[in-house]
Amino acid sequence: MGIKPIRKVNVGEQVFQQLKKLLIEGEWKQGDKLPSENELSEMFGVSRITVRQALQKLVTLGLIETRLGEGSFVKKLEPADAMNGLIPAAYLRKEAIFEVLEFREAIEAESARLAAGRASKADIQELEIILQKMEETKEKDDLKAFALADYEFHYKIGQITKNDLIIRTNNILGEVLKSSMIEIVGKVGFKPGVYYHRKIIDAIAQQDGDLALKLMREHIGNNAQYF
Repeated sequence: MGIKPIRKVNVGEQVFQQLKKLLIEGEWKQGDKLPSENELSEMFGVSRITVRQALQKLVTLGLIETRLGEGSFVKKLEPADAMNGLIPAAYLRKEAIFEVLEFREAIEAESARLAAGRASKADIQELEIILQKMEETKEKDDLKAFALADYEFHYKIGQITKNDLIIRTNNILGEVLKSSMIEIVGKVGFKPGVYYHRKIIDAIAQQDGDLALKLMREHIGNNAQYF
């Protein structure tokens, strides 16, 4: 069998994981300088070599950068960096929400138009089920569950297009889109999502591609105004 004994996590891995967690949680902001190797060595109670190895792994991951003679700094990231797949979406700068919304308006409006011409009865039923889930989580005042159902709705529309490039792009950017959806719902609340999704489903069911495109563009554009 291919099973191997589990090895205990070494000290260097523990230092790396702690630093990574602190970065993701915002202990140091993007652009901030990290404590020196000596300072980190004292904080963790480990050797400088162990700290240096952990920092090198963070550089490889793309979370920090080292500057000769200056030290280590938290790297400033752009939305496209999330394509890496290794960089957590939550770590992206807050201003990135505008670029995410621009991307969504460009892609999802056209996706809604395509979906209107390609949706089956089963597809419409799935959209109805997701909308029902949104309404139920709204009643429970569960913002995160609502946001995830909201993301599921938009993702499903992408699937309905049957366009492999759209589907693959949505998969690659999944974590970024989920993260932004939670932030968006936190700003706009529950009502707009339920309102527009109802109208978008009806437009798709009526095979009215122009109306579906218009509604999706309006939906995402209105969200942008809150930021």
